[in-house]
Amino acid sequence: MKWTVKDVDAYMQAKEYVDTALVPLVPLACANVKAFAEMGEHVLLIANEIERQFKGRVMLIPPFTYWVDEEKNALRERLHRWKEKLGQNGFRHIFCLTAHADWTEDGFVYLPPLPLEHVDDHYKQKLVSKQVEQAMETFISKWTEKN
Repeated sequence: MKWTVKDVDAYMQAKEYVDTALVPLVPLACANVKAFAEMGEHVLLIANEIERQFKGRVMLIPPFTYWVDEEKNALRERLHRWKEKLGQNGFRHIFCLTAHADWTEDGFVYLPPLPLEHVDDHYKQKLVSKQVEQAMETFISKWTEKN
């Protein structure tokens, strides 16, 4: 489910089954802009595909957007508040997707950015599918973990 009026209506009807929040992390920068734009685009592409695969279990939250030069402790605190709020609202599992190697904490799914700009569409789909599959395996592993 996505953060749209239609999907939020469906979410409200099936809230007890939607236990996972998917938060894409999108970095912004004034230097090396193209690389960071590519990271954000890549993460959103993967996030949308994961949401499609797990529709009914996962809510795709709007991106957590941040400046790469933000003070790290303040940034982590801001993200912690997001995750805390999501947890308070019934999401037992919260996964953050990122293509930015600065994020390495538990609960983060790192997706190495792929330079897809000049790649053939067929090959691009294969590469994206492989990363989606790896991320989905991580989710399934966490969902089936004994508490």
